[in-house]
Amino acid sequence: MCPKYKRNNRRTLLLFVLCPFFALTIFSFIFFKNEKAEEHHLEIKTPDEAIADLKNGNLRFLENKSVHLNYAHEIDLTKKEQHPHTLVLTCIDSRVPPEIIFDQGIGNLFVARVAGNIEDDNILGSMEFATTIKHTKLIVVLGHNHCGAVQGAIDNVGLEHLTQLTSQIKPSINPHKTYPLSDYTIDDTSRKNIVLTIEKIIQKSATLEHQLKNKEIKIIGAYYDITNGKVAFLENNGVLK
Repeated sequence: MCPKYKRNNRRTLLLFVLCPFFALTIFSFIFFKNEKAEEHHLEIKTPDEAIADLKNGNLRFLENKSVHLNYAHEIDLTKKEQHPHTLVLTCIDSRVPPEIIFDQGIGNLFVARVAGNIEDDNILGSMEFATTIKHTKLIVVLGHNHCGAVQGAIDNVGLEHLTQLTSQIKPSINPHKTYPLSDYTIDDTSRKNIVLTIEKIIQKSATLEHQLKNKEIKIIGAYYDITNGKVAFLENNGVLK
């Protein structure tokens, strides 16, 4: 037997042995990822479970271990119905994608977006639909640092419909601000704006206030750092946790 034939024979044997191993490895990886994603489509029964799921999701995002990445599979899981456990009200800033930073994928979140993450009648109606009809357990008002809408309110920017929007943020501005403004002043305003928005939601919607008092839902604030991807949750007084 010539040496060349022996080498080819060895390669064939090696491929015959290794191919099933590689195929099994790839299949196991895909199955494991899909199984992990399905775990996160299980029903969330309480507001605290929803909060924990968001915190764990942000941790996976930060560690580059997101599980909701097979979108075709996610579509298949949710094509017949949806049961989002949380509604996130956040800013339109393109750097703040809730489904990604909380690693929630398709079907786990309702997302309402408006510059400055402020409430209005349409937002409130969407929240009431989510909690009453779809039994969503949690409402999160998600602000972020370096917010253009907040900066616009501080700078007294006026532009057709934008003026009335920034005027809703202005009550959160510290009246003792000094110029030039520091990043802390701007971010402090953003955090206060989250708290003020939550207060207005409860004041304006008797439906949500009733559900909150009955502990059927929770309404909390959160703050996203666009420089590192971290989400911090706010206590009632606006302190980061």
